[in-house]
Amino acid sequence: MELKELTDLIAIRQYVINVRDNPTLERSTVKQMNGTLLLLDKKIVDILISKDFKEYIGYENVQKAIYEAARITNIKSSLNK
Repeated sequence: MELKELTDLIAIRQYVINVRDNPTLERSTVKQMNGTLLLLDKKIVDILISKDFKEYIGYENVQKAIYEAARITNIKSSLNK
């Protein structure tokens, strides 16, 4: 998994959104951009849920991260201390 591919796809996705939202474009072009956006999202998600990316971000620790985030943001539990 190459991180540059992911960041490039995200940049292209943003460009496609900008083009799609351009009010001067023909409807057929907007329709193509909507399809392109769906395909880009699918490709980006495929990369994000891939084994390589999960290893890169240390996904095996996700439950611990969720627990820590919940602990830090739980206002009631911090008031009881």
